Amino acid sequence: MTVATVLILLAVLVVSVTLLLVVVASVWWIDRYDREPLHLVAFVFLWGAAIAPAASLMAISALGRILGGSFSGVGFDTLGSLLLGPFVEEIAKAAGILLVILLTNAFDNPTDGVVYGTAVGIGFAVTENLYYAFGALAQLQGVDDILMLVVGRTLLVAGIHALSSATFGGFLGYAVLSPKKASRVGGLLAGLMLAIALHAAWNMAVLFVGPVSPAGSPRGWLGFVPSLYVVYAVILAAFLRSEHRILKVELAEEIELGLAPTWVADVIPYYRRRVRGDWWPSRKERTVIARLLTRVAFRKHALRGLPQDEANIASLELVMLRQRVREILGPSIGSAG
Repeated sequence: MTVATVLILLAVLVVSVTLLLVVVASVWWIDRYDREPLHLVAFVFLWGAAIAPAASLMAISALGRILGGSFSGVGFDTLGSLLLGPFVEEIAKAAGILLVILLTNAFDNPTDGVVYGTAVGIGFAVTENLYYAFGALAQLQGVDDILMLVVGRTLLVAGIHALSSATFGGFLGYAVLSPKKASRVGGLLAGLMLAIALHAAWNMAVLFVGPVSPAGSPRGWLGFVPSLYVVYAVILAAFLRSEHRILKVELAEEIELGLAPTWVADVIPYYRRRVRGDWWPSRKERTVIARLLTRVAFRKHALRGLPQDEANIASLELVMLRQRVREILGPSIGSAG
């Protein structure tokens, strides 16, 4: 190990962390209908970077002391990679997303869950990459070794952490919109189990046919990277499409009830139409109107199927949101008839 090696590793890690932060920012921007507060996205990212890794390490260490005597060293390492690691890590990351729901009212829909899930997963990957990079510092012999380690982990580890946590977040978003408690609990558990399964399946593939297996090829394994990110993109697109349908249905009903002007259905559910400046003169007011109408639609969707007594209480927020819509769009509502 030389000073030059350390400096090169630091430079490559800085680039890696910067790129991963750009990924989080890009996914936040893609959340077209109601972007999340940046301070909450930053909180979840830091949870993934600090709290979740520390909690995971302590939990796995405790489980190691409890279960380690039942396995050989190799057996426990394999069990940790295939089951314990994904189980503990996904729960630790999920806790940060759940805090957003418990402590704020900013979590409305599946895409919000994808944003927070991506942030917490990328945060976890950043810390994990730093841990492994500095842990392997003595074995790194040159630029090729550094690039293989950091680039490989950035592409693979960040990808699976983002995918698994984003999947959980998306299912949690559906759970939030569900009117029934059983459906909410079921959505939460289904998302968590799927996140653990995705993480465990990826670890299994890496362990048995990937770069760390005796027959594996590090460079060949990178060929699987596109499939990982294609799956992520498909999941994100599916959640965005689902939100588009919710907006169309709920806002169409607002128009029928005379609570919104007719142009709302032709603008708000469509990102490109919404960002154009021809439907409202002030850009700042366009942002407020779009977010307000989006919240009306998602709150309405969440109320469907609730028992009458619960719906009466929950609808108070919807009444206030509608009043705000009338205050801003009153003249155009009247002209729409």
